[in-house]
Amino acid sequence: MATRTTVILALALLALSCATSSNWHLMDSGYAIDTENGNDFAIEVHHNQLKQFGGDVNSPAFHRYVAERLKIHDLCPKGWTVLPCIEDGSCVQQTNRSVTVFGRCAP
Repeated sequence: MATRTTVILALALLALSCATSSNWHLMDSGYAIDTENGNDFAIEVHHNQLKQFGGDVNSPAFHRYVAERLKIHDLCPKGWTVLPCIEDGSCVQQTNRSVTVFGRCAP
């Protein structure tokens, strides 16, 4: 009986770790996505991943990267746009491990 409980617990933890907004997903894949209403989203990108784009969240390469990741998760089929506050950096959140950028799906 204990083995069955252990297996169920392990499967539940595995499922949680695969969520696109989890810290495990950020560490494993270099990004994590969180959506609030299916239209607005936040993408957290690990600093090591961001370095591949020159460290600039406004670069075309970074924008393509975000579009590809959204498409993988069936989000924003018509593309995405940055929120105006991204350009001046006022709504870019940075930690010692990642940068979070907010966006909106294109209408």
